[in-house]
Amino acid sequence: MAEKPAGLIYGVDDVPPWSVLCLLAVQHIFLMASTLVLPIVLVSEIGGDFTQVQAVVALTMMACGIGTILQAMRWRGIGSGYLCPNLCGPNFFAASMAAAWLGGLPLMRGMTIAAGLVEMVFAKFVHRLEFLFPTEITGLVVFMVGVSLVPVGASKFLHIDYTGEPIQVMSFVIAAITLFVMVGLNVWGSGRMRLYGVLIGMVVGYALSSAAGVLPSGQFQQVLEAPWLGLPALAGAWDIEFRWSLLPAFMIVSICGALKSFGNLVMCEKVNDDQWIRPDTKRIGDGLMADGIAVTVSGLLGGVASDTSSSNVSLSAASGATSKWIGVAAGVLFILLGFSPKLSALLSIMPAPVVGAIVVFVTCFMMMSGLQIILSSKPDTRRIFVIGTALCFGLSLDMSPDLYAHLTPWLRPLFESSLTLSTVIAVALNQLLRVEETLLLRRKVQPNEAG
Repeated sequence: MAEKPAGLIYGVDDVPPWSVLCLLAVQHIFLMASTLVLPIVLVSEIGGDFTQVQAVVALTMMACGIGTILQAMRWRGIGSGYLCPNLCGPNFFAASMAAAWLGGLPLMRGMTIAAGLVEMVFAKFVHRLEFLFPTEITGLVVFMVGVSLVPVGASKFLHIDYTGEPIQVMSFVIAAITLFVMVGLNVWGSGRMRLYGVLIGMVVGYALSSAAGVLPSGQFQQVLEAPWLGLPALAGAWDIEFRWSLLPAFMIVSICGALKSFGNLVMCEKVNDDQWIRPDTKRIGDGLMADGIAVTVSGLLGGVASDTSSSNVSLSAASGATSKWIGVAAGVLFILLGFSPKLSALLSIMPAPVVGAIVVFVTCFMMMSGLQIILSSKPDTRRIFVIGTALCFGLSLDMSPDLYAHLTPWLRPLFESSLTLSTVIAVALNQLLRVEETLLLRRKVQPNEAG
């Protein structure tokens, strides 16, 4: 049975008071809303009008809310029972954009449904793959999930959108102050202040961004003009198309997303259990099933694919509040916000410095947790080479992507993500070196038997 860590204020099964529960849910909602710009960009790029943009954003929010609730509950093989919210999945964006360019939103929806079904199949068999993910490789996955957040966090922190653009000094100052507020409250604040550290930091960041003009007044005007209540435009929302030629790309993206969710759920386990040793692959499989259902629901509703949020998992660890009921409350509120164009618009204009400060804040927890898991396995020579080699090539993909610019087409999907590349290398090397160990043991045993 899991042992609740002393640093947790509200553990996974604890029920916070209603006022606290609502504030903590709102804190997570702001993070869940941080990627709502993706459906805005996607629909705008294919020529969609403002009504279509609003509809896709609202339907995406509803799908993410449903996924967050499913993940927080445990029912007949669905859900991990952890606070592991969903957001609009950045890892699906490139594939979704390609599908939308080829066949519009109907094709994007159809391929999103296919990706969700692929993850659901993977979830059914993940507990049989436990031998592929010993403690040190599980830690590697968690660490690389944190690494995957670094480019987003750093670029938003410095407010740089493309290579060669100068650092926006004012944005950097705002991000630094916002981060300092979050860290200060987390390090020196009392229990209640620690709970709301990120929310307080966001308020400070919004205020500074507005005062400094980093948040344009035009965006506020759009928020003011949006109605408080309204149903998403559903015309054509259930038009669905499918193309076999796109299936391999979406299968790969789906498995990559599942690996990321695997790392997020391992993080949830570790945060909630002071005696954690190894992942519970059956429970993680149930969590992946919930994630796969959430992706499928995204396509069926007409939204953009969802994914579990590393930032929210790290936020729960940082705040000391990991109650699954926070996930239920956040999911319900996110669904309701889908029916409020004004509030959903407000969430979608989060200033870049605030996003950067939050992502840097939560990335610290994710990366350090991964390192702790790796080192808890007491690395021997084999583990050192397995993890070290995987890190070398995984990090090289982020640092020098041009090294892999001329790969053959069938290998290219493996190099789309440093998380995928490092995980595949670690799993393959670990199995190869274990085979060598087994053969050596047999050679030692055979002379003894002969004797």
